[in-house]
Parts: sequence; C-alpha cells; structure tokens
Amino acid sequence: MKITIKNKIQMGSETELIHEEHQGELTIKGDYHYLVYQNEEAEKVVLKFKLDELLMTRFSKPQSLMRFVANELALCSIPTPMGTQKMVTKTHHFELSQDVLTLSYELLPHAESEDALATYQISISWL
Repeated sequence: MKITIKNKIQMGSETELIHEEHQGELTIKGDYHYLVYQNEEAEKVVLKFKLDELLMTRFSKPQSLMRFVANELALCSIPTPMGTQKMVTKTHHFELSQDVLTLSYELLPHAESEDALATYQISISWL
C-alpha cells in the first residue's frame, strides 16, 4: 500500500513543503487504524489513529513520540542535538475520512506558551 504524507511547515516567515511516499501496511483493530512504514532513514514508523487522536512513533534512537488530540494539548518527545525535548502539540483541525487523515497543529515549547515554535498542516493518505 502507498502512504503519502504532505506537510506544510511555517516557522516565522519561512515555509517548508515536504512530500513523502512510502510503501507500508494498514491494519484496523477496533476503533484504531495502524499505518506502518519505513522512512528514508530506515526507521520504523507507526501511525496509530482514531477519529480524534493520532499517535506517531518513530523507532529511532532515541525514539520520537508525537501525539495529537483534536482541539486539545498533548505531550510529545522529540530527539534533538541537545537531547530529547519534551514539547506540546496544540491541534486545531483533525479530520479522518476513509483513506485520508488531515490535521493542523502548533508545536509549543510548553503548555502555557502563547508563541508556537512552528505551525504544521499535514495530510496523510493511503491507497
């Protein structure tokens, strides 16, 4: 199955567009969908999602874990050159259809922050 990820990242006045395509597998268990693929760095990536939540795990060393909950804040753990950083996602839009998941969110340094490090618009599709 082909998994396509489109990501628009806005950091200040700069915009970055990312387009990735991977071969992977879709499994549905109860309310959850699981998309599993290998990224360009040969790391296993698991996207676990349902109608209002996405958990993205990248099995790197150290592991990267991002969580998105519709209209809520959620904790994430992202490896950086300065070590693993604990940050927060603030999801504004979350929509799951038959073969597409779209979401937009802000990445915040902490829950009380009013200034986002970056804003993201992501579309994940599978065929």
